[in-house]
Amino acid sequence: MAAIMAIQRAGFAALSRKLARPRSCVAHACHLVPGPPSMGLLRSCRHASQSSKPGDAKEIMSSFPNSWVEPEALYEYAEHTDLTNASVEDGQYVDDEFARDFGKRNLAWRKRIVQDNPGIFDRIGRGQKPKYLWIGCCDSRVAAENMVGGSPGEIFVHRNIANMVMSTDANLRAVLHYAVDYLQVEHLIVCGHYDCGGVKAAVTNRDHTPPVENWLTHIRDVYRLHQQELDIIEDEDERHKRLVELNVIEQCLNLFKTGDVQRRRCYTAQRPEQYKCAYPRIHGMVFSPSDGILRHLPIDWKEYMNKWKDIYQIYDVSDPLRSYMAP
Repeated sequence: MAAIMAIQRAGFAALSRKLARPRSCVAHACHLVPGPPSMGLLRSCRHASQSSKPGDAKEIMSSFPNSWVEPEALYEYAEHTDLTNASVEDGQYVDDEFARDFGKRNLAWRKRIVQDNPGIFDRIGRGQKPKYLWIGCCDSRVAAENMVGGSPGEIFVHRNIANMVMSTDANLRAVLHYAVDYLQVEHLIVCGHYDCGGVKAAVTNRDHTPPVENWLTHIRDVYRLHQQELDIIEDEDERHKRLVELNVIEQCLNLFKTGDVQRRRCYTAQRPEQYKCAYPRIHGMVFSPSDGILRHLPIDWKEYMNKWKDIYQIYDVSDPLRSYMAP
């Protein structure tokens, strides 16, 4: 108990020191900006001013407001921040310079979005109803909304290294479950890209150390499954591109095998009066950073169904109750 109390006292002391830190900004505490949270503005909150002084931990805790206080818009934070006396050594100048940059970019983005789609923030402020779940790579060049000109609220997104779909990845499975069962998206997209660092690293003969090495093992499994096809390709760059494509196809199959997808497809296929076909649909595609083009990857679902349905207990449209009962 004494150790716990000591930790708590240390935490309160650290909070007191943080609140006491002087700021070069002319504004103090939280600058309140009127308007609903659906304004679409990035906001930043500063809880201290130049006059802040460390105090007793109980006084600090009791000073918190009993209702939510809207943080300052990031672009206004940038306008009010004076960098003249900002300290470079402790990173304050760098932090404030970053805030200025992102604040201006957010403001420009919001103006452009509102001009093209008036009322969009009122609509998405009430909730989301996306039709698509996009599973892509973390690479900074392949953001889903950029590639298809997506609007806010249109695409539900999950990204990881090399756009992998693994049954043991709790993050991915939680996203998939929420997208399929609650958002009821109609399309699942796995998008890879050429010049993928994760795919390249997987075929490099070196130990990347955990957890990266653990992750890359699954890409190597894709190579093992298709080694005969890949080894025939003489050019290294072309072999890489084909591995990227095969990896996307394998991840699409991994999606198809999940219980979330199977149950939803079974449910929708048995209700032709409500759904045109079995949903969700699964699509594989690859993006080329060198020309900005998305390319379609054909997947012969019937071939895979005939080969693997008995092993994975995959739902068959011709026999809806074979593996899963409709909920």
